[in-house]
Amino acid sequence: TATVLCMRASMVNASVANQKYLVSTLVLTMEMIKVSLIAALIVVTEAKFSVKRAAKLLYKEILCRPLDALPLAVPSFLYVVQDNLIVFALSCVDATTYQVTYQARILTTALFARILLNQVLPIKRWLSLSLLMSGVILTQVNFNGEMGDLSWRAQREDATYLLGLLAIGCATMTSVFAGVYNEKIIKNGQQPLLLIRSFQLSLFCVFFAFMGVVIKDGAVVLRQGYFHGYTPFVWLIATMQAIGGIIVAGTMKYADNILKTFATANSIALSCVLSYYFLLSDDDTFTPTFLLGTLVIIFATFLYSSVKTVHHQLAPRLMDQQNDPIAAPLPSKGRRLFP
Repeated sequence: TATVLCMRASMVNASVANQKYLVSTLVLTMEMIKVSLIAALIVVTEAKFSVKRAAKLLYKEILCRPLDALPLAVPSFLYVVQDNLIVFALSCVDATTYQVTYQARILTTALFARILLNQVLPIKRWLSLSLLMSGVILTQVNFNGEMGDLSWRAQREDATYLLGLLAIGCATMTSVFAGVYNEKIIKNGQQPLLLIRSFQLSLFCVFFAFMGVVIKDGAVVLRQGYFHGYTPFVWLIATMQAIGGIIVAGTMKYADNILKTFATANSIALSCVLSYYFLLSDDDTFTPTFLLGTLVIIFATFLYSSVKTVHHQLAPRLMDQQNDPIAAPLPSKGRRLFP
């Protein structure tokens, strides 16, 4: 919630001051901070505060086995694309609309898991997915009680709003596919420690993010500078995003799906309140149908994660990790996790 709201606020402030930072550089900065934090965690948790021991571990797991990490290039590339789409989407729509609409990733997770991993979901979960999509649709329609007409919110907005919704949809597809693909990689081969694998993912992300800066905004960076438009607030956003991935990875070990579901529901509700009072959201955002759709999405999310199955619960796990490279699925049995 904090990262989404701060990112949206930075977009609004940058537009007012006409000092917009480049999305591609922000994504690269986030990935560089993240890979630095992961390296620090490896030194502390796996190498027992020994930089030399950590270097030997990274050399053994990465440089001595370079081909083992190549399959991670696919999800890493998709993660970078997703990050760019999310930042762009938050420049087009308010934080509440983003938080609510992005929950559609639960449905796409189930579909990709069914296709790639042949996972079968209980009827109760398909019911919750139907409720989820109904809630997303409700958030995007507006009912005028006086006139008695029903219209899409997008019809009342300019093309920017439509582009924001399209970016959210594309981010959902790329992030979920990356997560399911990553799960498939884990189940089809031997994997190193979770932190080592996360470090490999982050290295690929840094590379692809750097290529994005060069290809998309290389000329602008040379003219204005890499950190054009950066403020302490922007640095805070980049750091929060990097730390957030590590926190999510920790909750995967210590929290169950129901607790994480409540956290998701509370995050949506909190975004509604804070976005309204502090980001000056349009009053038309909080229509009765929008609030009803939000409640339906929260209930559907709870219903989905409340189902206990004998098989591994891929979909809710991927739903909560928000497709962050550090928050990849848990390794196979017998692998150590960081504390």
